[in-house]
Amino acid sequence: MPTLRRLSKSKLVDVNDTLIQATVKIDDGCDWTAWNAWKMREKYRMRNGIYEPEPPRPRVAPVKIEPIKKPRKRGYRVVQKAIGAV
Repeated sequence: MPTLRRLSKSKLVDVNDTLIQATVKIDDGCDWTAWNAWKMREKYRMRNGIYEPEPPRPRVAPVKIEPIKKPRKRGYRVVQKAIGAV
């Protein structure tokens, strides 16, 4: 099922699309710390037969969609100097 987000006035994108996930970083704005601590004890709870519902992940910031920054391309001479070949 597509999850559409508005990037600009005229552009809608499906955030679950693999091509979109490879080009932009999506921050859902939720606080995941309590959930991560709960998840780390998952095997302990399974082994002992304990059921704890997962804690809520409250929204603390608005959703952000920002482009992934590409690494800077280095010139050939700079790389050769770094390894001591020139």
